[in-house]
Amino acid sequence: MLSHASTQQKHMISRHGLLCFEQHQAAPGKPSTAHNLPVLPLCTRLPLSSHRLCCGNSHLSHQHGFSTVRRKLLISATKSALAGKADAVQAEFAKAGISAEVTQKVLKQYKPYLDWDVETKLRPALQSWLQELGTEQLSQQLQKVRRLLVCKPEECSEVYSWLMSKGVNAARVQQKASVVLTREIRAVQSTFQALQQAAFSDAQMSALLYKHPLALAYGPKRVGGTLQAVSTMLNTPMACDNFRQVLLTAPDRLFSMSPDTLHERVAFFCQMYATGTHVVRTALTTGVFVTPEPVMQSRAAKLQEQLGWDNEQLKQKLSAEPRLLVLEPSTIARNVQGMQGAGFSQSQVWAMCSQNPAMLGLKLDSDTNVEKLQFLTVMLGLTLADIAARPSLLNYSVSSLLGPRAWFMYQTGAIEAPNTVMTSGLFSYIKQSQVRFSKRFSAPSAFPRMVFDAAFIHNWKRRWEFLRHRMNLSVETIAAHQDLLLTSLPDRLAPRWQLLSSIANEQAAFKAEDHLTALATLCDQDFADFITRYD
Repeated sequence: MLSHASTQQKHMISRHGLLCFEQHQAAPGKPSTAHNLPVLPLCTRLPLSSHRLCCGNSHLSHQHGFSTVRRKLLISATKSALAGKADAVQAEFAKAGISAEVTQKVLKQYKPYLDWDVETKLRPALQSWLQELGTEQLSQQLQKVRRLLVCKPEECSEVYSWLMSKGVNAARVQQKASVVLTREIRAVQSTFQALQQAAFSDAQMSALLYKHPLALAYGPKRVGGTLQAVSTMLNTPMACDNFRQVLLTAPDRLFSMSPDTLHERVAFFCQMYATGTHVVRTALTTGVFVTPEPVMQSRAAKLQEQLGWDNEQLKQKLSAEPRLLVLEPSTIARNVQGMQGAGFSQSQVWAMCSQNPAMLGLKLDSDTNVEKLQFLTVMLGLTLADIAARPSLLNYSVSSLLGPRAWFMYQTGAIEAPNTVMTSGLFSYIKQSQVRFSKRFSAPSAFPRMVFDAAFIHNWKRRWEFLRHRMNLSVETIAAHQDLLLTSLPDRLAPRWQLLSSIANEQAAFKAEDHLTALATLCDQDFADFITRYD
């Protein structure tokens, strides 16, 4: 029996060997093609199990081991080849002066570069952009637009020129949405035409693309879908001023959202937290659509927990301020800490936020708001309790509203001094509309030429900014020399400060800020005599 099996095995081997020999003979000088498997080194030839030999499974055992080793070798070879290609690509970026850190970021975000032929595609692309931008700018642009090398510099220039011909601020598009310039010009033109279906005039198109330059990075179907989604949610036709105004006011991420996601998130917000259909507009203009639905729910629950709002109160507050669901909880916590750091008690903070939810988004420790708080307390004489009872004051501008109104009331004699506005009984007018304020205080008999208008506000604003930023005076110092805010900027304030500063530059012991009274109050002759003492 054993002899018979052995004879069959030899016969099979003889036939297999003959087949290999015949195929080799059929193609002399070429490697054998008896099978498609590569020749393996001796170290990969696994020993056959004697047990499996006895069971007649020698062929299966050999094939299984052989396939496993072959697969491992092929994977290893592929990895080695890819690593070698990646090294060559990175080396080419390095030759162009691009740092390894920037190269890694670019290749991670745009992996097709790893498949580019270095000599015929990557190197020419890098060289053409180096000639156009130089190493430093190329590095910066690659970080903004990973796929920059896909297009040629002249193609980007063509898109840039076309945008300018349409009245679009192409420089802003390049700054905010550089990827637009890497698109084919016909694609950009198609998207532009899709946006025009909202019946935008040339000037309105320019304004729209100033606010939403990224819209041109998408296809016409995508932007058309966004326009239709907004129109449907507002229940307003596209060729309508209200529709166009919402687009111009909405955050710049409006077109980066898919139309379906945009619609679903706004619909969810309105269903859960809106008090009426009018809230759709506010939801769009405040950008609540950037927040996923589960995140909206968790943030709303957190607000209820912190401020003790019931469901109806929550709806009222969020309908007025949908932006609260855009803010990170950590941002709200930081802003609350900033209010407490400014001196407000915890109970005052939560009372202020319940009365005016926008306070939760107010960074009170910013330079602008620190100045505002100082102006209210130092210049206008309000206490923190006064402010806590009127938290909306912290939403107003010092240079455009609070300051001009308080000083107009002071200059026209309506109040004795700016810091008496709270006790004068006229403080409520500070927050009223400009029309009502002007009607109440403009053109009194003693000052017939004084009118509270845009010119008065502009002049006060210029003086304030000059004192704060050019002269670098603190709010406390200005409060101690309030005549500075009554001094003409072009006729006295600016030229006199320049003289004092020049003396300070020449004489180390002279301090310009020590002579603010002379600067504000002396007549021209007396000030000239004052200057001569230091010449």
